[in-house]
Amino acid sequence: MGTARRRVAAAAALVALTLPVALAAPAGAEAHGAPAICARVQAQYARLAAANTKAKNAYEKASNLRTQLTRNGRARLGQRLDARLAYLQSVHAELVARLALLVARVNGRCAAPPPTLDGF
Repeated sequence: MGTARRRVAAAAALVALTLPVALAAPAGAEAHGAPAICARVQAQYARLAAANTKAKNAYEKASNLRTQLTRNGRARLGQRLDARLAYLQSVHAELVARLALLVARVNGRCAAPPPTLDGF
């Protein structure tokens, strides 16, 4: 019976020694996972900035076309571009909202600052 008690005591000692290490492992894994999260966030920042640049260029092109049409006496045709301009403004507003949501989700875990999505 003494051998069984020693085995139980040895098993208890082993559990006591390894349990704190096992419980601490997920916290360490999160610390190592932060750079992966930051890399994904940086990629999303880049995609949002690229989409905003594309929408901004399209808005500028449509606005220039509307101005040119108005100058050439084709104001009615230029007014039809207003729907396109309004759509592009809504795309920009949606991108800004997505960026704000992403910044709130990261909430200071990453050192890289979010991009500034300039308006039209």
